Amino acid sequence: MFDRRADLKLIRRCKLGEEAAFQEVLTRYRAAIYNLCWRMTRNDEDARDLAQEVFIKVFTLLDRYDEQYAFSSWLFRIATNHCIDHLRRQRLRMLSLERDGGSDDEEAEMQIPADGPQPDVVMQRREALEKLEEVIADLPPHYRVITLLRHDQQLSYEEIAETLQLPLGTVKARIHRARNMIQQILAARKYEI
Repeated sequence: MFDRRADLKLIRRCKLGEEAAFQEVLTRYRAAIYNLCWRMTRNDEDARDLAQEVFIKVFTLLDRYDEQYAFSSWLFRIATNHCIDHLRRQRLRMLSLERDGGSDDEEAEMQIPADGPQPDVVMQRREALEKLEEVIADLPPHYRVITLLRHDQQLSYEEIAETLQLPLGTVKARIHRARNMIQQILAARKYEI
């Protein structure tokens, strides 16, 4: 997903103090780190704060980065651990993606082209995705993060193992258990996806 060789050159420039290199790292990884933080916390403000804290931590710890590993794995590991620590401290109840509505909180109207899927199909897909997101948010953090890294960030099992510093077999087992847990929760809640 990320170019390991290009990252290494970029990180070496960062270690030399090149401001443009720092900006390029931010540009390259900001969206992915924010997305991971948001998916872990389900809160925009927390996700922005956590993502910013992750990059501050990464830049202060850059001299500890071991170049034999992919920078993206190191970065995602720091972000994952930071989010899990935040969740442990806060012990937040994960929020649903649905908004309560109201005049200040209304969602914008969705424009759907006539040649695309019918509005009811779009709505069914959206509701199914929201239910799935809700179930993933209710998983224990170590299952949630592994699910997000696999399906949201589309990391390979090997990349996840490297990122989380886990044996490959543990990664495969946790993904399998997470999928089973998701299916069980969906069934228990009588969600049809």
